[in-house]
Amino acid sequence: MGTICGIDFIRALNIIESILKYFNTCDLEKLDAVNITKNSCYQNPIFYEDPGIIIHLTITGRCYARCVGCINSVITLGDDRERNTLITAQESQPHRDVEIIIQLASRYPDNTVTLCFYGGEPFLCPEKMVEIWKNIKKIEGKRFRFLVYTNGEMLSDNCRLYSEFMQNMWIYAISIDGREEQHDRFRLGTSLAKIIKNLKDLNNSYKGHVLYWSRLRERQSLWDCFEGFYELYQQKLVNHLFWHWAESKVPLEDLSLYMNNYATDLRDIMNTYINELEQGRLLPIAHINELVLYLITGKDRGHTACGVEVAKNYDIVSGKVFSCADLPSELSLGELDCKGNLKLEERNLTALIEYKTDLGCYQCGVHSYCGGRCPVQVIAGSKERTLQYCILMRLHVGIVQEYIDEICKLLIKHRISLQDIYDQSAFLAKYTDVVP
Repeated sequence: MGTICGIDFIRALNIIESILKYFNTCDLEKLDAVNITKNSCYQNPIFYEDPGIIIHLTITGRCYARCVGCINSVITLGDDRERNTLITAQESQPHRDVEIIIQLASRYPDNTVTLCFYGGEPFLCPEKMVEIWKNIKKIEGKRFRFLVYTNGEMLSDNCRLYSEFMQNMWIYAISIDGREEQHDRFRLGTSLAKIIKNLKDLNNSYKGHVLYWSRLRERQSLWDCFEGFYELYQQKLVNHLFWHWAESKVPLEDLSLYMNNYATDLRDIMNTYINELEQGRLLPIAHINELVLYLITGKDRGHTACGVEVAKNYDIVSGKVFSCADLPSELSLGELDCKGNLKLEERNLTALIEYKTDLGCYQCGVHSYCGGRCPVQVIAGSKERTLQYCILMRLHVGIVQEYIDEICKLLIKHRISLQDIYDQSAFLAKYTDVVP
């Protein structure tokens, strides 16, 4: 059989058929427009997930990146001014925060704990991260792993100043929104050229996980983000990719255009994914690989993607413990008392997901994977934009599902197990926003 632009003719026909099926906005508004069904290509479709605990620690609320539509400013703080002009009470106090972290970890003595340094921009206060890291390493030894979310502009300096700390990081999650023109346009205070130079310096001494994390806004190309990742991936400067849709208080101006662009870009990415898989290589797109696992096994997430309503993990902000850093202060779970003991309330947070009944989540054909959109987007954002994301989620799952039979054949051909998919890539999804 011949090819069309390098794509197998049969695959091209399937794509054309799926375009006709999934490009209609009205169809995708239907709760059953896309349905996840278990693919029985594996006789024993089981994989084991890391049961580790995640603790996010806000090091500082300050940031200079001036990202368009910054979620921390617009959604969390309810103010769209620059982060450095806002109230900066979100500053870590290392001694206090180490006490909270150790006491939280003591509740789960048999679990690995991943401490995630968060901001703002954490590397505005590297000395705080290093002090916390040193003290935890003394107390807990090997049970902790460390992750940092950063814009990537200050890696080089800190590799020189704090080499042991930088080499001990488990994951670097770097915010990059595409190639130079697009990235610099949406992350106004940063320079991609500088970030790439920093990644090259980091690569001289660090060989661990580097996640390329993109945030998709309107008038921003997913394909540009992917190409930016793929170039750095081939240079071995990054080794994982994740993207997510930007939270906002206002609806997308042109949903149909956004959908068409997203669908075109995602199909191009999935064709690249297939081409890599044909060579026996699993393209490390964390949330795509997690979705592949869901499509093969029929797994049900059982809660929202971040698990905020079940308080699965913890966020520490200004000495208070939350189930999500973006929740208001009154929903804090607790803090240290005057004697230095951590007091946490057993809060019923199910009210945070009451919106799911209103949105029809429990009747939606992709709910087992999606779990419901981020409660913060629903509560602090707008219902209209949330419903737009419901449509986009069906589109996203539907497109990946088009490829699942071919993916299964190639996985089996190259003896890539479900556990391999999880261990090599999908494990990272829980450290992101999980679903786009």
